[in-house]
Amino acid sequence: MLNIARTPVARRALCQTRWNSTTTSTAPGGDTRLETIRRVLFEPVRREKTISLEGELLEQHETIERAWKLHRMRQREQRERSLELQFRAMNVAMNELEKTNDRLFKGALVKSRHITYPKQAKIPTETPSTQGWDYAYKAPEAITA
Repeated sequence: MLNIARTPVARRALCQTRWNSTTTSTAPGGDTRLETIRRVLFEPVRREKTISLEGELLEQHETIERAWKLHRMRQREQRERSLELQFRAMNVAMNELEKTNDRLFKGALVKSRHITYPKQAKIPTETPSTQGWDYAYKAPEAITA
């Protein structure tokens, strides 16, 4: 029944059978919550008709789309290159650490249960001060020249 209810016709029919007995009057002062719920859940989303482009407008649209996809591809490739460089630098550092000090190398590989620095750092928030309001504050007097 779930798959059937996804078609607009079946959805309308289901909507009518479910809500016909429980809908409330829409008279002034009446409760319209069930009617609103019915509309939100069961009415199909009204969408504007898509614009069909022809000729030069279609060519312009396709050119813009290709340029956007090219831009996104270049961004993705740049991000992948950056991550690759970071990974290589990390591998070089780990190899150097392995050659230098075996104890530190093994310590770097172990995942600790203890919270590390980035997790301990206080996240900037826009919450009020913990001290509250300073009722004794006096505004500085303006200097008159």
